[in-house]
Amino acid sequence: MLGFGDDATTLPAGTVRGIATNDWIRFEERFTAPSGASIRTQSQARRTPLGLELGVTNRLTIGGSITQAGTKVIADYFPDTARAIHADSARTFDQSGLGDAALWARFTWLGELSEAQRIRVSGLHVRSAVQARVRIGSGAPANPFAQFGIGTGTGQTAIEASSSWDIMASRHFWASVVGRYGHALPDTRTIRVSQPGDPFSSVAGAVSTRRAPGDYIALEATPRLVLGDYFSVGAQYLYLHRGAGTFTGTLETTDTSGAAVLVDASVLDAASALTLHRLGFGVVFSTIAAHVEGRGGVPVEVSLSRYQDLSVSGGRARRTMTELRVRLRVSLWGDGTHAAAAK
Repeated sequence: MLGFGDDATTLPAGTVRGIATNDWIRFEERFTAPSGASIRTQSQARRTPLGLELGVTNRLTIGGSITQAGTKVIADYFPDTARAIHADSARTFDQSGLGDAALWARFTWLGELSEAQRIRVSGLHVRSAVQARVRIGSGAPANPFAQFGIGTGTGQTAIEASSSWDIMASRHFWASVVGRYGHALPDTRTIRVSQPGDPFSSVAGAVSTRRAPGDYIALEATPRLVLGDYFSVGAQYLYLHRGAGTFTGTLETTDTSGAAVLVDASVLDAASALTLHRLGFGVVFSTIAAHVEGRGGVPVEVSLSRYQDLSVSGGRARRTMTELRVRLRVSLWGDGTHAAAAK
């Protein structure tokens, strides 16, 4: 990867590369009850994947990563519309620990082109790669007793196949299109079950649930404009569709008035379906081009991105997210980039 978004890059044969990334994400949501009361949540997540990649051949790269994550949500309660600027109370939900791990293999089947060649490319070039990825559910979902908590991962193993296409018109403009299909394996977890999208519901509980999320498809289109050796800007359109899953499990409990109620996890079935359209923009400072061409410097990327949900299904709140990403790439063994540039 080089710059904003994913692409079809593979490593030179014999190269072992370590990648350390630190992502910070922030977003806000607001939920309003018929009475006029509302809850505003301010969420932030930090995820730090540490990865290792090996160039088996110039066309085949394998890799893996493990993530450490920390999340925090501040929820402010506003009692009525007239006092919407004065919170009555606030709660904080924190969670940290190991996130999901991943293993992957990427094969460039069309238009082999090294990083050094792509940086100084002229004319029109097309490159395509296919990738198989396994997400290992080593992370923890949200604490079932934390109403607005964010987990450190999904805690669920999944498999994903994707196809990436890069279209390079010159050294200053290139675009990537990535299509993905994913399937999560069923598991059993204790999760928080409540009426979806209604944090004011008095019926909720931590239910031991067998969950089988629906399969998903995603499409990303990312055009980029390279402004020089160190700066680039990009935009990204994301379409995501996930089918309805099945959630099985019940819990007998009481509501806030003390009346007996049955919490049934199947209420999450239809609510787990999702159709999302999202647009994002980003600016990137990168020393990777200079490093690949042998002009020294630490190979690092710093990107600042802003994402806006254009539409989201199921009555969910649309999110506006800000992401700051710092990525360090170090070749631990071999580095065919300079040699590739001389081909």
